[in-house]
Amino acid sequence: MKPLIAITCSRMAGGAWGQASPGQLMDFVYEDYSRAVQNAGGAPLLIPISQSRDTLETILGGVQGIVLSGGVDINPRRYGEQPISGMGQIDEARDTMELNAVKIAFEKDLPIFAICRGIQVLNVFLGGNLFQDIPGQVKESILHSQNAPKNVLTHTIRIEQKTLLHKVAGKKKIWVNSKHHQSVKDVAPGLRIGAVSEDGIIEAVEHPSKKFVLGVQWHPEGTFKEDTYSKKLFRAFVREAAG
Repeated sequence: MKPLIAITCSRMAGGAWGQASPGQLMDFVYEDYSRAVQNAGGAPLLIPISQSRDTLETILGGVQGIVLSGGVDINPRRYGEQPISGMGQIDEARDTMELNAVKIAFEKDLPIFAICRGIQVLNVFLGGNLFQDIPGQVKESILHSQNAPKNVLTHTIRIEQKTLLHKVAGKKKIWVNSKHHQSVKDVAPGLRIGAVSEDGIIEAVEHPSKKFVLGVQWHPEGTFKEDTYSKKLFRAFVREAAG
């Protein structure tokens, strides 16, 4: 049997079959996540946002791993800050669902692969904080919200040795895609830095005391078809989930 991999959803206003439905919200996730999990040998399962602690317990009690997907900004009150002018859209219900999901996943020691927003959720859950807007808060930062399709690699990251990421990638430097304007600022207790970009932005974190907890700030689901290292990441995660 293939390991069942939960993937957290985003949501947006809209309707089905091209019909506008005022006041209606749709749960969704880009299909790249499901395709990447399937390609790596897993069976993807989407988690809608409207979940109670009990339903999340039920869902995560039946899966072997969880992907925290990309999406909108995290409400800065979750890490004790006021919003700045560069902050983007937030979704309070998604914050609640994903923070609860991480708590349950940690309790169950489920493998976690946290992507883009996901690495930020992971860091905030454990007590860290974020740059709310890299261009406005980090001098001389490179362009992290790339003006290119998601399958295009645009900047390099430097991978720390003796880390899970280094073990999986087998390289000290790789190219990644980049679709974010927020990032980890102060790393939470228990996490360690796995990689940084040339401007010093944290690009990966991991939890050494857990079975598999890896957060990356880029989007390997967007490049898994062409990029060797993206494939390696998903395969390592699914392999750990399979036990």
